[in-house]
Amino acid sequence: MSQSAMQEITCPKCGKKTSFRVWDSINTMKNPEMKEKVRNDEAFRFHCPECGASALLNYNFLYHQQEDKVLIYVSADGEDASEMARILDQRGNAFDGYRKRIVRSYNAFKEKLLILDAGFDDRIVEIIKGSVWDNVEAHYKDKKIDEIYFATNDDGVHGFLFRRAGEMVASMEFDESLYKAIYDSAYERLDAATRNDLYIDRDWAKDVVERMG
Repeated sequence: MSQSAMQEITCPKCGKKTSFRVWDSINTMKNPEMKEKVRNDEAFRFHCPECGASALLNYNFLYHQQEDKVLIYVSADGEDASEMARILDQRGNAFDGYRKRIVRSYNAFKEKLLILDAGFDDRIVEIIKGSVWDNVEAHYKDKKIDEIYFATNDDGVHGFLFRRAGEMVASMEFDESLYKAIYDSAYERLDAATRNDLYIDRDWAKDVVERMG
């Protein structure tokens, strides 16, 4: 079930203290309205009734999309998540067969949702993104790109966004034919080797490519 609690938040603009609902866990089957509120950020956006300012609050929570057997723990502050990893790694419980992930930022969480909604496997997307990173570092190091995220635009076209210091500086279309080629040729082997991996990120992609050759 979803769990939340009211907490006192100080408006960063006017300093007024206001109660705000903070979610420890979100279950989109028990609270289906939260599925959209998570995606449009309203679940985490503070609105000050005094001055009208709004701010996106980053905090740790567990996202449970039960209808699709997906669990994502968001360590928004980057703190050690080893205890949650231990819990998610347990076998023989109601979460067997789930896609379980731990992410270290809110942006990484939103990326996982976009990949999920697009119907892609985040492991293959991360492997493709790894090759994009290699190309950026080999040919565009002067651009000082520090983040690459999978995204989908309003027309439903998938791509990668390139960011520098929090600002988008470029984009490229996602190669779905490459995704399909990797899926068709390597999915079974990839799934057997990484089915229980929790951290699917850039470091993971480097490691798995080396392991699988």
